[in-house]
This record gives sequence, C-alpha cells and structure tokens, in this order.
Amino acid sequence: MAPPLPARSTRVDRATLLEHAGDDPWVRWALADPLPGEAFVHEGVAVVQRTGHRPGLWVAPLRPDHPVDLVPSGEALSEEAGRVASALRSVVATGVLQVWSARSASVPAEHAALGRALLPLTDQGGDWEWMWTTTAPDVDPREQRLHVLDDLADAHELRAFAHQHNPRVWTRIGEGAVARWLGVRDDDGSLLAVGGAEREDSGVPHLAGILTARHARGRGWGHVVSAALTRWAVEQHGVATLGMFSDNDVARRLYRRLGYRTARRWCSRHLSDG
Repeated sequence: MAPPLPARSTRVDRATLLEHAGDDPWVRWALADPLPGEAFVHEGVAVVQRTGHRPGLWVAPLRPDHPVDLVPSGEALSEEAGRVASALRSVVATGVLQVWSARSASVPAEHAALGRALLPLTDQGGDWEWMWTTTAPDVDPREQRLHVLDDLADAHELRAFAHQHNPRVWTRIGEGAVARWLGVRDDDGSLLAVGGAEREDSGVPHLAGILTARHARGRGWGHVVSAALTRWAVEQHGVATLGMFSDNDVARRLYRRLGYRTARRWCSRHLSDG
C-alpha cells in the first residue's frame, strides 16, 4: 500500500512522488530521476514542472489503489474531479504558471473541461494517450526488410516522408533526439514505413514517428516497425513507451496487439500569453 496522499500542497522529489503513486508506470518511466524541475502534490494530485523545449506542467491525479489502465468512474471520478479543480486553482493562485514560465499544460483528458475552465488553455495542441509495455513481441519474418536509419544523415528524407504522409507527426527529426530509426523500403528504394525511438526524460525508449506511406497502408508495415522497435526497447531497457493521438483507433488496436496498455490520457494545450 502507498502512504497516505498529502492533503495540502507538498513539494516532493521523484522518490516521494513514486512512493505516493504506487505502481504508476507513467511516474516510474516517464519522469526523470532526479526531476529537472519542481513538483508538488496537492490533495492527491501531482503537479510536475516540464522543462526543455516545451516548458509547462503535467497535472496528474495519483491513483495508487486503482488499476493503472482504467480511468475511475462514477463517484470516484467525481471525487477526483474536485481534487483536480482544487489543484488547478492552487496553480493559478500561487503563480506557478509565471514562476515556471509555462507555455503549455497537460491535464487528464477525463478532466479536460476543468483544465479549460481554470487554466488559460488555447486550442493549439492535441489529445493523446501515454502507453507502455514490458513484454517483447514475437518476431515478424518481414523484419528482415528493415533498415536502420540515421536521425541526422537521413533527416531530409525522414522529414519529407513525414510531411507527405502524416503532417501531425510531432517527432523532432534531425535534432539528435531520436536514438533509433527503422524503415522499410520499396523495390525502388523509396520509404514504405518508418518508426523511431526517442528517450523519455527517464532515459527509457519512447516510440515516436511511426508512419506508413498512404499507398502502403493496410499491409502491416506499421506493425512490423513497431514490433521491432518495441522488442529492441524491452530487451535493452525492460520497457517500451509511446504516445498516440487519441482519435487514432487503428494505431490503438495495433499497439494493444503488441501488448501496450494506456496509463494516461492527456489533453495537452498551449497556454495563452494573456
């Protein structure tokens, strides 16, 4: 059992946060140790500073006694909403947004209405899910066609492919952020599918930029690339994580077949300057 959650705002480090969070995979594998910024827990809701190229904050209800891949419902969800609202009011009242120079915020998708009501969220951003697995998928024979690509040397080709076949890809191509790229080529040498693995702040691999050429979809190449990257991550680090847009049901089915489960559903939005 996790220790009792703080009743009021209490500054915490990652070890204390993990202690309160129980076996929460997002806290365990997404957050750096030590935290690069600040964090506090307010009435059982963690507010964690996000540093780097998208400074902001995460607002994460801690659910130590709740299944990690299920969102609370009914009275439990209503009670949690009250605590999330209290945490958001504390963020605004104490000037956290200004102190942290926050330009974005991620709140639970199930409490998105509260985020919009209490934070100066804009429409710019997306709804997405954070998923994880510790199980290596079986080898697909078609993985023999995969090639290792280089984030820097192949950046122009990767950017052009992403722009042509899925402009929503948020992966930072050509900046050295992707530790491993895999791709499969057609007989003429053009790319059919690609996928990369970035690093979570914790250091574990985070699949990103998985996409297939429009004319090659439905052939299973996304599965091939994702399976190979997942196996590499699990064999090297014991876990693989990823983020996917919540409206992509095809991707969700693919990742669930590979053993992924959803730990967090996020509503991530930029903050207004006013």
